[in-house]
Amino acid sequence: MELPDLPRIPYPAIGAMKFVARELSATVRVGLAAPRGWGLRTHAAVRSSRPCEDAVVLVHGLLATAGAFAPVVRHLREELALDVRTFTFLPGASLDRIATMISRAVGEYPHACRVHLVGHSIGGLAIRWYVQEREHDPRVVQTLSIASPFRGADLADLFHPRLRSLAFPLHDQLARIIERAPQHLRRVPHMSIVAEKDQLVTPVSGILPGAPSYVLHDTGHNGALFHPKLFEVITREITRRIPRDELGG
Repeated sequence: MELPDLPRIPYPAIGAMKFVARELSATVRVGLAAPRGWGLRTHAAVRSSRPCEDAVVLVHGLLATAGAFAPVVRHLREELALDVRTFTFLPGASLDRIATMISRAVGEYPHACRVHLVGHSIGGLAIRWYVQEREHDPRVVQTLSIASPFRGADLADLFHPRLRSLAFPLHDQLARIIERAPQHLRRVPHMSIVAEKDQLVTPVSGILPGAPSYVLHDTGHNGALFHPKLFEVITREITRRIPRDELGG
């Protein structure tokens, strides 16, 4: 008995399905990490043997917690033996509120000679707000954003009005960050890391004007947090700020 010919799924459709599956999986991972994030204050690595120590502060995005950064924390511990700090804030927290928490996290590590700030989504906006609009710790040597909506979220109008008011009340502040960035980028450099298939924050929206950028291919807004290239880019950018003699190079 001959079996009927089954319709073949076009290769692009298979690729699209794989992407959707990966993004859904990443979103689930962020959600599952949420309970752990609420009890998390600081991830501390073994103290570095370098004469001048480096610290990293990670700032999560909307509807996530510090737990979403667990893979990044683990990578930085293993690759660079860095002290890595993070914290959790409530949805709807203002950029000023998050900046205050960043300041507190930086201040909890007085022995670091350099501090590197990394933020996902709204966290990336908050780290630039902190270095551009607030009196901040002079040890901050760079900021890195991951899928952060510097020009707004492209799908904001699709959200329920209540959620939109929590997530996207930042229009004037976004304009101010972009307007004032040229005054501060030489003092505190920035790298915009964007996700090629981000449906919430498109690559164009996620780039801070005047700063270099890097595109994570074939991934979306939450998938970027688990993309192997993300770990490489963060490691590379942090290492660039550490003198070669301290790295043993």
